[in-house]
Amino acid sequence: MGGMVKALLGDRRGVASLEFILVLPILLLILFGSVELSRAWFTMNLMTTAAREGVRAGVVAPADQVTAVATARIDQFLGAGNWSGSITCNPAPCAPDSQVTANISMTFNTVLPNLLWMLPQPIVLNQTASMRYE
Repeated sequence: MGGMVKALLGDRRGVASLEFILVLPILLLILFGSVELSRAWFTMNLMTTAAREGVRAGVVAPADQVTAVATARIDQFLGAGNWSGSITCNPAPCAPDSQVTANISMTFNTVLPNLLWMLPQPIVLNQTASMRYE
């Protein structure tokens, strides 16, 4: 009987599977966290580009059309209704050497909010760009 207990205690079959099952949730959390961080970073870069392009289009538009032209250009990048924000000219009305500024906000939702519970929901991303009116 003592030989049987020694044989069972020395049996290592299935240990790798058990270790994998214990480590898998941590690996998945790291994987999905990396994917979500990459998506958020991509969205921030897209917002930065949209704000810059909107302001760039606004600074060369006629003074009474700055907001409309800049908003239309931002809509081309982010889609109409997917963002909120403002296009301002300081000092108003737009004149040479005024600053045209675009403030953009977007809501970023994670794909797996229940898995990544440590992230605040929803995440609001903001970007600002400004250029001199010509």
